[in-house]
Amino acid sequence: MNSSTTRIVTHAVLMITFCLVAPQIWGADTVLLEEDFEGVTLEASIMEQIKDKDVWSGTPPEGWEITNENPKDLGMPEWRTWAIVDLEWWTRTAEDQRRSEFTGVHNDGKGVGKGAVSDPDEWDDWAGNGDPDALSRWNGHLITPPIKIKGAAAKSLVLTLDSSWRPEDTQTAEITVSFDGGKEERILLFKSVGIDAGAHTLVTIPTLDMDEEDIKDGEQINETLEIPIDNPANATEMIISFGVIDAQNDWWWAIDNIKLISTAFSVAPKHKLAVRWAELKS
Repeated sequence: MNSSTTRIVTHAVLMITFCLVAPQIWGADTVLLEEDFEGVTLEASIMEQIKDKDVWSGTPPEGWEITNENPKDLGMPEWRTWAIVDLEWWTRTAEDQRRSEFTGVHNDGKGVGKGAVSDPDEWDDWAGNGDPDALSRWNGHLITPPIKIKGAAAKSLVLTLDSSWRPEDTQTAEITVSFDGGKEERILLFKSVGIDAGAHTLVTIPTLDMDEEDIKDGEQINETLEIPIDNPANATEMIISFGVIDAQNDWWWAIDNIKLISTAFSVAPKHKLAVRWAELKS
């Protein structure tokens, strides 16, 4: 697998785009969901060549769900679906391959710590049961609990997260949202294509008017995403799903420091922190 020079997609560029598509209401911003995975209790590794304690978990934060859509006994056990891991340990298990470049753009000085990782590449790199990706494509989702959004103005929600995505041949990542039990709507799509000509990604984010923007390998290994969401008026709750689908022996998607923010929320939920965009940008 080839590597290339990393380019961080800057927070500022996405922020400028956001300003064009949604109004700012200063002083009314409210965090409705915040997850950095630091509260997840980690366990010992299972079969990975770098064995260690307190480095891996197949159990997500309370209320979250991890789906296992792959054959039960296929591939490296730690990576049969999404996992919550010590990110430094994750880089060592796979001999790095640029994984260590994911440092969390907005980790508030906490260090790398824990994160959620989907790694079809490392899943396939296990000889314990033959050639996993010749038998099955890799599919898995990490799903939030229902998030209370009652009182949020229409089109006022923004999802932010630190993201490390590396493309190869067949591999797709998506973020979908659903409101009040309704159908899922895709708000982000990463699609890997073109291995023979050099791997790259077609990026689609409807609310940022990004329609199959072509991004080269290595340019999304350490970035912060800000995705405006067209939430309907009067919705009371929503669910967010992070999926990697149709993958084989490809690379990875790792995410961390997830926040859902309303820029115009009438009643602040209990136990949540009110913020302003100026503070968030800093």
